[in-house]
Amino acid sequence: MAVAQSLPVGLSLFSDYQLVERSGHSTLKVGDYLYMWGGIQPDLPTAHNNEKKKAMSTLIEVYHLPTGAWEQKATIGIPPLGISGYASAVIGNEIFYYGGYCNHDDCYHNSLYSFNVDTLTWKLLSSTTPHHGPRMKHHCGMVPIHFDGESYLVLIGGYGPAYNNTLKQPGAQYWQKNLVAAGMQHTNEIYYYKLSTDQWLTPSITGNRPPPIEDFTLTMIDNNTAILFGGDTTNGESNNLFIIRFSKMSMNISELPIGQSELWPSARWGHSSVLIHDESSEPYLLVVGGYPSKDCWLFNINKRVWQELTCTVPVTVTGRYYHSLAAWSVTPVNVWVIEHGGFKKGPIVNTTAIIELTCTQTKEWSISFITLSNYQEKLKERRREWEELKTARQNRSARRSQLNYEHKEILDSWKIKEHVQLKLHQELKEARIQLQEKEKELQAVQEELSTISQAQEKEFQKRERDIRLEFAETELQLQTIKVQLSEAKQQANVVQFQLQEKEKELSTAQLQLSEAIEELNGLRRELEEKENIEREKEKQRKEEDSFWFVRKKDIIMTEKVLGRGGWGEVRVALFQGLKVAAKVLHETIISEYNLSIFSREMEIAAKVRHPNLLQFIGATKEGNPIILTELMPTSLRKELEGGEGIPYPTVLSISLDVACALNYLHLCKPPILHRDVSSANVLLQSMGGGYGSGWRAKLSDYGSANLQPLIGNTSNPGNPVYSAPEAANPIDHSPAMDAYSYGVLLLEMVTRRIPLPHERIGLIDNVRKVPFKSLIQRCVVTDPAKRLKMSEIIIELNDMLY
Repeated sequence: MAVAQSLPVGLSLFSDYQLVERSGHSTLKVGDYLYMWGGIQPDLPTAHNNEKKKAMSTLIEVYHLPTGAWEQKATIGIPPLGISGYASAVIGNEIFYYGGYCNHDDCYHNSLYSFNVDTLTWKLLSSTTPHHGPRMKHHCGMVPIHFDGESYLVLIGGYGPAYNNTLKQPGAQYWQKNLVAAGMQHTNEIYYYKLSTDQWLTPSITGNRPPPIEDFTLTMIDNNTAILFGGDTTNGESNNLFIIRFSKMSMNISELPIGQSELWPSARWGHSSVLIHDESSEPYLLVVGGYPSKDCWLFNINKRVWQELTCTVPVTVTGRYYHSLAAWSVTPVNVWVIEHGGFKKGPIVNTTAIIELTCTQTKEWSISFITLSNYQEKLKERRREWEELKTARQNRSARRSQLNYEHKEILDSWKIKEHVQLKLHQELKEARIQLQEKEKELQAVQEELSTISQAQEKEFQKRERDIRLEFAETELQLQTIKVQLSEAKQQANVVQFQLQEKEKELSTAQLQLSEAIEELNGLRRELEEKENIEREKEKQRKEEDSFWFVRKKDIIMTEKVLGRGGWGEVRVALFQGLKVAAKVLHETIISEYNLSIFSREMEIAAKVRHPNLLQFIGATKEGNPIILTELMPTSLRKELEGGEGIPYPTVLSISLDVACALNYLHLCKPPILHRDVSSANVLLQSMGGGYGSGWRAKLSDYGSANLQPLIGNTSNPGNPVYSAPEAANPIDHSPAMDAYSYGVLLLEMVTRRIPLPHERIGLIDNVRKVPFKSLIQRCVVTDPAKRLKMSEIIIELNDMLY
């Protein structure tokens, strides 16, 4: 949203300031303001470029919607030469202008400019040239689209010279009215302009491409869809409607058959169109005027239905062409359309007209005319009516809810009684059926028992005979076994004697094995002693190789405590005559494994060097580890809590310093994740100047983030207020996690408070600087893949600073 620009003292709805007549211009809405520039005006020189034309083109008209007053402002920089019939579009706080007619001879342009409504500054993006890009032309259409964080401008159609122009676009058509305008051509060429690289690109096109066309309207209806209506084509005036769906480097165009809607507007060119929404956000396209028509039409985009609006609006409002329109939603049910300039039966108009559209709950639209003299009165009246309507609807809704609740209670009670009766009847029926089935089962069981009893009696008699026969056979087998047992006892005696001999041999072998084991244990003890000696030597060598290692006895601790946390505390200390910050970690078990992790992280910290990273000095190994860093005078957290605030340029400078530090860590091989980006870990050093200016920011605790396994068992490092949604899952950790915390830090700097998760959306909406607000929003998106990289953030911050 644009920063609100205050009106001069004394300028109001009834100011004496009058706009001049103009046509072929545009009026675009940014925030609560309309911006109108250029157009054919009285006394506009028919020269390429002279002082009077420069003076007229450097002025822009600004309309304040809440007051209904026009104001003329001077701009900064060089404006476009194509002052009439240009194409325009809005992205954020910038208005883009393409091409246009120069108001002399056959002078047309294909330049692209941007205009910043905050600074009122012009910027040339692409110069007029016959060597590349779209044709030099006017009366074309332009809309903005966005894909994968990139912004594009889409340019369609137009009318310009057939000679001394850029090369024809492959696949496009060019048509010349030989008898009417020799040497001029209509075209249906389509280009994308990529803002980040300043490139004109040719997209692939499918579907029904319009014929060569000019003087049409091109209106965005959602993020990736636009409607093209009317215009002047190879077949003359047109009332065709095309729906265009954009993707990153392609588009699909479909033409809506004229017979699909029962009513359809007549053919026209030079008309104006705007997008409006009803109370439920259903979109409509409003078409006003054009040549040779003098009417208003409304197109229901979702239902594909046209409706002609009959109203008391005078024909002097609806009978214009080459005029401008801008829509403002006064309330969810009232839309005011501001119309200015254009032609009506010959002369150019200088009046501003207000068209009011009102939508009922049944989605029926009415249209009326509001005069400038009662602008403020009608505005207050509409807003008061909306508040009354909301109150009435809330009361009706509450009463409806109460009646529905009472009706539901009665209905539920009746249903319960009916259900109980039905259930009892069903249970009784099932019980009778079960009783009949049990009686049948009992009769079948009795019959089965009788049959089984007879069969068992026969089986018992047969089994008795078999047992007697088996007993006789068993007696015979028993006698045979007794004889075999006697023989087995004799063999057992022989085996017993042999076993005693084997036991004597085993006893001798065990004695020899015991002596061998004792000798082996002696060799093992001797080997362990040698390994301990070598391990101690290796430990000494590693300590000598640890260039970051400092001895604890060389550190003199003071009583001044700088801070405490879950990891330990930071004190001011003296090391080799220098005041340093000494971080003393809590007690931890420094095993051989943990010591190797600590040493590796300290070696990484010692090798990391960047002007925006806190300088690492060294660390101890014995006892509780102590990490030494340079001493900084203050932190960002303390400065924010001071209550005086930090100027916006200083916020940008600190933001850039922190972004450079994180970008450096992320570019290391392998990348180093900070995982605890917060205002407490951004330390500040004064570089001269008064309060809040000249700070250099340095990021601290970048080396200890990976020591988390030594300090605690949590898998979610850092302050949870700043943590990204994926921080709880170590598998998902990536540089994007730091980008999220960095976005929360930016929001904290501009709001001077730590933004809690449930407050962030509201706080971000209140950020006044649009580029800075957009930067925060793209850092704190939930999907890590869609967050900005630190290198991209640095580019945007440099653009804001310089």
